[in-house]
Amino acid sequence: MSYKSLLKDIKDNNIAKVYLFYGSEKYLIDKGVEAVKNRFINNANDESFNFSLFNGLSDNMDIVLNSCETLPFMGEKRIVMVKTKEAFSGNKGSLSNEDEEKLIKYLSKIPETTCLVFIAGEKIDKRKKLVKEIASNGKILEFVKLKKDDLSKWIHKNLKDNDKKIKAAYIQRIIDSLGYLEKDSSKTLYDIGNELKKLCNYTADKTVIGIDDIEKIMSKPLENNIFILVDAVGNKNGNRALDVLNQMLVGGEPEGRILHMIVRQFRILNRVKLMVNRGYTASVIAPKISLPQYVAKKYVKQANAFTEKELLDILNKALEADWKIKTGKMSPKLAIEMLITIFCKG
Repeated sequence: MSYKSLLKDIKDNNIAKVYLFYGSEKYLIDKGVEAVKNRFINNANDESFNFSLFNGLSDNMDIVLNSCETLPFMGEKRIVMVKTKEAFSGNKGSLSNEDEEKLIKYLSKIPETTCLVFIAGEKIDKRKKLVKEIASNGKILEFVKLKKDDLSKWIHKNLKDNDKKIKAAYIQRIIDSLGYLEKDSSKTLYDIGNELKKLCNYTADKTVIGIDDIEKIMSKPLENNIFILVDAVGNKNGNRALDVLNQMLVGGEPEGRILHMIVRQFRILNRVKLMVNRGYTASVIAPKISLPQYVAKKYVKQANAFTEKELLDILNKALEADWKIKTGKMSPKLAIEMLITIFCKG
């Protein structure tokens, strides 16, 4: 189950007596917590009498259970929330056996007037008896990162709420720049929100956000480094390309994301090369690849360092390397290094 299912529970007034929240998207976890709380806690008095938040479970077990037994004061439900990663991980000793058994037995006895919410970390051990018991008596919700379509809608809504208008193609440019969807990316919606805030502040004097605004304000050090790396490949400068690769790795960029961006770069170059060979100028190419004209000129210049056949061969080899990595046939770092060596030898 997911964040959307929680919102449906709240809308349908079908709130479970116990929830376990976990997952990689902290923003959505926080929004889930906020949604449950706001459903029943309407003011400061409600919060004082009908809401309890605990950090950790092992030192607060009896207090947590007593809070669950306390009737709500002039309210529909009492909300008890517990932040605890350890109780639901595979680590031994996070909860004493006695406390764990006490909690397991209590889960089926939670009053109808209480909603108990456990907030765990990114992962839980689904083999644990405690986790299974929560699933039997309530609901377990995993808050994962948004998929592409939902992320586009989220960005559009965020900008709309800030009285901004933007083309759909430019939203895709924002997504590409920030790398939220890349495998192993640690970015969350909090990071996306911060970047959108910068963009809105930068365009404070206008309503419509243009592609130039995005290019100037969005943080994209990886994209810039990929451009430099591909330039080195185009000049058959293998040492320079490997130096740039190592700089990115030392900087903490995941190998998977680097390869994804290399593939993306050569896909764009392949499109640009085809258009150049048909006689298109940078001014005509720019809107077709959703980039400002000055950026399109850079792509045209870079594409001219390759033949159509070279670009197609490189793209096919990069996709083959990606497959080998995903199937465990080759380590990501070795695959990228071999690609660079092959590319530069021509």
